[in-house]
Amino acid sequence: MSDLDTVVRNWNTAFTEEVLEFAQPATVNDSEVFGDVYHSLIHSPLSETLLQLEASYAMAVETVCRERDARLADMEARHNKEMTETVAAATNPKNPNMGVSEHDVNALAGHQIDEKELLVSKFESELATLHQDQLREFRGWVMTVHEEYKTSNSIPQGVFPRSESSFSMSSQPEVTALQESFTITLGAQMKQMHNLRVSAANVLDLCRYSSGEEALPQRLQTSMSLYSNNLCGVVLLTDSRVQCMTGLEAELAELCKRSTEFHFPILENQLDTVKNDLKKATVWRQEFWKKKAATEAQFNNGDTEVEMPKKDFSVLQTGDFYLTRHSNLCETHIVFHMVVDNTVEDGNISSRHPVIIGMRNVLKTACLNDVTSLTLPLLLGHKMSEKMTIAWCMKRAELVFKCIKGFMMEMGGWGGTEIKTLQFLLPQDIDQDVFVKLTSMLSTIFRVSNPIRGS
Repeated sequence: MSDLDTVVRNWNTAFTEEVLEFAQPATVNDSEVFGDVYHSLIHSPLSETLLQLEASYAMAVETVCRERDARLADMEARHNKEMTETVAAATNPKNPNMGVSEHDVNALAGHQIDEKELLVSKFESELATLHQDQLREFRGWVMTVHEEYKTSNSIPQGVFPRSESSFSMSSQPEVTALQESFTITLGAQMKQMHNLRVSAANVLDLCRYSSGEEALPQRLQTSMSLYSNNLCGVVLLTDSRVQCMTGLEAELAELCKRSTEFHFPILENQLDTVKNDLKKATVWRQEFWKKKAATEAQFNNGDTEVEMPKKDFSVLQTGDFYLTRHSNLCETHIVFHMVVDNTVEDGNISSRHPVIIGMRNVLKTACLNDVTSLTLPLLLGHKMSEKMTIAWCMKRAELVFKCIKGFMMEMGGWGGTEIKTLQFLLPQDIDQDVFVKLTSMLSTIFRVSNPIRGS
């Protein structure tokens, strides 16, 4: 009887999850309701007021962050001075009777650590409270104003003071010093037009809003496409650890904390979800390789024992990536965190390298999830190193260009939305002559469209 019950439950689960007729009725949660309301407001005459409110909230958080940074910098300078004087007194052979010992140095170091941790925790608590208050106020304001606007079909008066300043899309500053854009067409029968861009910049500078009124056009662009079919994504290279404590991940986490996230879970909570999903992926991968090994053993009639791959499935592998969603980054809605290792520094990697295969998976995921603008590192690195000679850069760029071109020609068969804008990002300190050579290579490989000139 237990076997029959198990079969019935499995069939019931299969029908409810796979057949639309038997599926559970869709339920709309609060986040979806808020998303619809926000999308309607940002496309209404209230959009400028909404952006001004977001900017004022961001400025309030930025003020606290700047105060924290200044306090920490002053404390660091004071601690360095105190430690230098104490160590000098303890190690000075001319004054052995000053009463300063190694124990005093250790005690001072412990006191300084405690003092810094206390200050950091104080500001973290203050920022967390500020984020929560702003989130509650913002969501309440959006829902209230939308209800009044929907009922009266006029702009509510006195809800939030409108700024008398004006702005235009032309006020957006250029982030990158080196940039070149191209237009190409790909496809055998159904040709598709794409915009390609080669830029040299810090990857996180692209995600950082400008200061003052100059940020309003950027906020408008980001907000209007937040709940649309034209999302923007950035590929960020990281290690196998799902964390936000070191490297670019720490810088990204700090950037996210400098303004309130109104639409998605905070970055730390999203990373916790990724860690939980990684545990499920670990079980799946272990079972997959066991089944594969058993199948190969059957084909070999059991004569040879098939070995399991020597990999730690409990951590992310090279070429794997995970996603985080953001609404408080400049023209960036999705960050693809791709895992890389030291092998990307090798100048002889092939098109079958896990990171190259990972780039293909990123493009496919972007196409299937309405990401129409994507930025990816051309040299598979965010910083220049001694190994990156001119020959190394040219060889690496040629490989990535050709592979990405092949992947883009596959887009038609993937379904979803094809990527319209693809930006190849180079380290900001790359030599200008190398940059010119790489842009010339792009136009050669992709065969850039040229306008028809009259005779």
